[in-house]
Amino acid sequence: MKTFLQRLFGGATGSVAANTVTPATASKADEAAARRPDAAPAKADTIARKAQASAALLGVSTRRPLISTGGDVAGFEFRISEDILRRLRHASEHKAQAAYVLAVQTSARMVQQSGRVGFVRLPTDWFIHAMGNNEDAGIFVGLEPPSNDKPEPGYLQAVAQAIVRMRAVGVKVGWDVSSATMGRSVTGMMPDFLLLPQGAEPMTSRVEAIKNLPVAQAGQPIFATDISSVEDLEEALHQGVHYVCGELAPMGTVVNARELRPVPPEVRRIGHLLKQLVTGAETAVIAEEIKGDVGLSFRLLRLINSASFAQLHAGASIEQAVMVLGRNELYRWLSIMMMQYAGQRKASSALQEVALWRSRLLELLAIERKQEAPGQFFTLGLASMLGFILKVDLLEVIDTLNLPEPARQALLEQSGPWYDYLRVSALLETQSLDQAGALAEPFGGIERIAALSDAAWIWAAEHADRKGGRWENQVE
Repeated sequence: MKTFLQRLFGGATGSVAANTVTPATASKADEAAARRPDAAPAKADTIARKAQASAALLGVSTRRPLISTGGDVAGFEFRISEDILRRLRHASEHKAQAAYVLAVQTSARMVQQSGRVGFVRLPTDWFIHAMGNNEDAGIFVGLEPPSNDKPEPGYLQAVAQAIVRMRAVGVKVGWDVSSATMGRSVTGMMPDFLLLPQGAEPMTSRVEAIKNLPVAQAGQPIFATDISSVEDLEEALHQGVHYVCGELAPMGTVVNARELRPVPPEVRRIGHLLKQLVTGAETAVIAEEIKGDVGLSFRLLRLINSASFAQLHAGASIEQAVMVLGRNELYRWLSIMMMQYAGQRKASSALQEVALWRSRLLELLAIERKQEAPGQFFTLGLASMLGFILKVDLLEVIDTLNLPEPARQALLEQSGPWYDYLRVSALLETQSLDQAGALAEPFGGIERIAALSDAAWIWAAEHADRKGGRWENQVE
């Protein structure tokens, strides 16, 4: 039997469910083992299946991280794309509008049920189609001005009824109290939280203006959205905003020359190890190099003595750790370790989780396209953010990671065979995946990319330590 969405949109939802996300691997042997019918389900398989349910809802809105006062990724924002809003803006499209509202609502619900904040933004003339149930309790819905300049008769009453209906099942509904248009749409009602789009004003002025309003003094949470830079994002957090959402590290972000720092010696040491791995140095030589760094030795031994490697006896040596991990996973682990040398800033934890997501996404996309060495694409994603996180020149990052020529082309010239991977990531981060067109086809299409993105976010959450931006240093 077809689902409600399938009846409305034909077979569009089927292609995601028909695929499975290959577990993260850095070798063909592991990937082949994962495909065996008798193979036990890997943890990455479970993660992927969780993600597919969200992506199966047409992938209408990719998630964007929601940053908390503590500077970590506390949840995700979901929206309906601008293109969809334009195409279906007329009231006669109410069935399709309702389906898209259901899609973003379900995505937020799944995030909420995972223990994070599920946040949806909807135009008021689409919100009237929202039909909540008890499973939606706790999600946040931010209302925005209507997408249609001439809402149908009964619009105001329908908005009020929808707010009451959603609140009855525990959904929090908020809006921008400084917007005259929103004021006319929600006459006589009070928000559960305050929505604060940045707009063209400086963030400090925007926050101060809304804090001076009487409704803000009632203590409702403030959600700042559409923030255009990490500096404004951090300023909002310093100003007491509870949750912020925007572009943390847009693709191609260049560090101001005045802020550039020399590569930390610890990072250079890791870079030397990476080069040895790439050039085929003996395992014993690599183990000796690691032993020369007390911090790295401690972290590697802590990792290898964790539950993930229970097959080893207590007191495993550095040599054993290197052999058990293998060169590819050791390369990945060392690359991630570089981020611990980032200077402490308000959004450090969030930046590092986004870096993990981007890296994992590119690796999954490479697996999807059956690339020979998908682990190299993990490093490409990491390199695209490492300069911004460490505040070092991108050329230094490329040299330190000993990246191959296609990675250099993609990062420095925005060209070459690997650049499309970064382009896909950029579309996801700006919630513009529906504009991918032919770019998405080699990766399995828009729905498939959305499923892989969700899987990458879940992986990043499991591998990031949200205690001051440090790492648990897990390897699956």
